[in-house]
Amino acid sequence: MKRGIALITLLLLLIACNKEIRQAPQPVQIPQIEIAPPMAVPDKPQYEPPPTSPKETGEVVEIKMEAKNFEFLPNEIKVKKGDRVKLIITSQDVTHTFTLHAFGIEEELPVGQDVEIEFLADQEGTFAFYCNVPGHSKQGMSGKLIVT
Repeated sequence: MKRGIALITLLLLLIACNKEIRQAPQPVQIPQIEIAPPMAVPDKPQYEPPPTSPKETGEVVEIKMEAKNFEFLPNEIKVKKGDRVKLIITSQDVTHTFTLHAFGIEEELPVGQDVEIEFLADQEGTFAFYCNVPGHSKQGMSGKLIVT
């Protein structure tokens, strides 16, 4: 009888174990991911480029000059910081040059042609300009730009 009880107990254990093994696996919970709706593209770009020069606040100053006989007329130019300077220079006799190193300018001035030179006066001070043809500046072909 003890054997019978042991055999029944063993049989019940096997049946119980078999049920646990054959049970269907529990579904794995996958976290829900929220997907943002697509963003609307604006009609015009949101980025606006800065102005061409944040220091440019003055006016356009146009100055007509002559280059002749080892001189610039006028040989002194006064502008305000922030002004856009437009020089119109005409050589009256031979080919000259106009050099203004502080603003990176070196232009040839052919005889009889109006040469337009534009730059932004973005630094204060007194700056020399001159003709770069050998011997011309030594003979007085120079002047100064004064930016206040």
